[in-house]
Amino acid sequence: MKRKEAGLAAGVVALVVGGGMWWFNRRPPVVVPPSRPVPELGALTPLVQQSPPARQKALTHLTAKGNGVERQRAKYLLAVDALAQDNPKEALHLLTNLEQEYPLLTAQILWQQARAYQKKGNLPAAQTRWERIIAQYPDQELAAEALIALGRIQEAKERYPAHPQVVAWVQKELESQPYDRTLLVHLARYGLHLPNLPIYLDRLTHAHRGQLSPAEWQAIAFAYWEKQSYLKAGRAYLFAPLTAEHLYRVARGHQLGGRIREAIGYYQDVLQQYSETPQGLLALHQLSVLAPPPQRDQYFQQLQQRDPERSARVLWERLPLWQQAGQTQRVSQVRTELLSRYAQTQAAGQLRWELAQAEQQRGNLRQAMYYAEGILEHSPHSPLAPQAGFWLGEWARQLGQNDRAQAAYTQVVKQYPDSYYAWRAAVRLGWPVGDFQGVLQMQPPVQTQRATLPLLSGSPTLQELYRLGEYRDAWEQWQLEFTERQQPSLADQLTDGLLRLGVGERLDGLFMLTTLERRVQTETEQQQYTQIRQEPAYWQALYPLAFWPTVPAAAQRYGLNPLLVTALIRQESRFEPQITSSAGAVGLMQVLPETGDWIAGQLQRPPFQLTQPADNLQAGTWFLQYTNGLYDQNALLAVASYNAGPGNVDAWLKRFGRGDWDGFVERIPFPETQDYVRQVFGNYWNYLRLYNPEVCGRVNPHLCLS
Repeated sequence: MKRKEAGLAAGVVALVVGGGMWWFNRRPPVVVPPSRPVPELGALTPLVQQSPPARQKALTHLTAKGNGVERQRAKYLLAVDALAQDNPKEALHLLTNLEQEYPLLTAQILWQQARAYQKKGNLPAAQTRWERIIAQYPDQELAAEALIALGRIQEAKERYPAHPQVVAWVQKELESQPYDRTLLVHLARYGLHLPNLPIYLDRLTHAHRGQLSPAEWQAIAFAYWEKQSYLKAGRAYLFAPLTAEHLYRVARGHQLGGRIREAIGYYQDVLQQYSETPQGLLALHQLSVLAPPPQRDQYFQQLQQRDPERSARVLWERLPLWQQAGQTQRVSQVRTELLSRYAQTQAAGQLRWELAQAEQQRGNLRQAMYYAEGILEHSPHSPLAPQAGFWLGEWARQLGQNDRAQAAYTQVVKQYPDSYYAWRAAVRLGWPVGDFQGVLQMQPPVQTQRATLPLLSGSPTLQELYRLGEYRDAWEQWQLEFTERQQPSLADQLTDGLLRLGVGERLDGLFMLTTLERRVQTETEQQQYTQIRQEPAYWQALYPLAFWPTVPAAAQRYGLNPLLVTALIRQESRFEPQITSSAGAVGLMQVLPETGDWIAGQLQRPPFQLTQPADNLQAGTWFLQYTNGLYDQNALLAVASYNAGPGNVDAWLKRFGRGDWDGFVERIPFPETQDYVRQVFGNYWNYLRLYNPEVCGRVNPHLCLS
């Protein structure tokens, strides 16, 4: 429900990625291993995700019958649960002498004891434990909380400036001192998690522009960049210390902000001062595109000598201009050059796909197959390769080459198992994965057992808290330990993403995980990344069963496939219940308020509270089944309608006809909706191959949990 039409609309969450190369020149991964191996959770594994009442009996059993580490962990979790249920007496009983048995979490045990004594009204006993934490465990985030609990807030601010509670205190102070320079600089440096941070950055730069140091400008610029205010970031980097990366971001920020002339000048500065750096190469690429002729051609000649991949991309991007100008001979020469000299590049793959599509439209399927095969042979890692492989199978099938078609479909599933086209290939292979017609009514079996991916960074204490499912405490500890925010390692980015997911920051957490490959710069990191992708927990983190079993309950009300509903939510909101799109759509399924009111009227019920998951899910699932009914149970049309509106889908049906649904997807004239359809059904396929035992066993047995 994105495009507004007939009062029915919804939104898609989209991250705008700037293109700054902040992953260059990074430090090596810093992994802090425990001093000795830490036992796996064992019997505790399924319990860490359960509510206190649901796990109480099992935890109590482990305190009596478990091995040493199991007993310690069970006691700690039971004590935390007892405090959550306002039972400090039971918590103190469980915590007695536990710090001696469980040294890895001594500071946390002392903190829980202090909480229990505080609840009982024994403030001196609580203060004694807070003081002990401060004295003995200054490297723990709890030391900051202990200082705050004792009223020593200024000391906490000086010693633990990144602690979330300190940042919250600074925000509070700004209510009475809105233009205090020190407070605003503090937020610029340590408030990156704040949604409204740009407001404070604007206030700081407007009120104190002449008083800020280069280091402070660097913090401001980075904060703007993280919040996707690229032009403001580019302007701020002008005052930061001069480095290749900062100057590149000056140029890139101006380009993304629409200031092309200024961007060209700054790119020229990067090239002049930092020619041999990675940023110099990026600047040369941008100048090969943006600069006016004849300078543009001179830059391109330099680029050809240094980077074939980028050179090929420039040539491919120029092809439409030469075609429009009627330079037929030049077009032919460049195509030949791309397919020979630059045959292995992404640009050559894109050209092959364009040529394949053109041949298909002419009815020359054998020639179209030739170009598709070229993509699989020369550009197997291209984003277009799964699409080319699937259509190679389709064209072979249409020509009666059934063996070749089956081989192509099998290749797509095997080599590109996480792609939308792997699902389409699995349909053609006859697998029980649902098709556009009827998939929204399927009820596939779902295995909900979950795996946890170990953190690659962080102290032993942080890692233990994460194992136990104490994500908020782990995340707060991470704020103290995560010091390389501007140039994190692969290990750091993975850790940050997993912890963000743990505390419910799924939008940023999923972004950190989906962009993890960008961090890979060394052979060691490539090995790490390859291993990570073999772990079930990594894929489960990318495709979480969030709000489960609430989502299945909502889907069941209207007979909908819970995995497909989950797939749509992942695309719409990244499971953020409070999020609002630029179009005003709200919540998990991104329902516009006026749409919600209309649906409430249809159901004859009070207005929906769209930020509440249960209400949002009822409204969204009702509308999804409504559109599904409009199109005779065709999930493709229902999902497309959810994004673009029924009117647009009706127009496309008149224009493209029915039956060839794969062709219909390729012809959708709205790029946003075409991508939306692929993303939603690609999500569905990934949920199916991770959580449905039969499909998982066929596609990727190593990812199956039994």
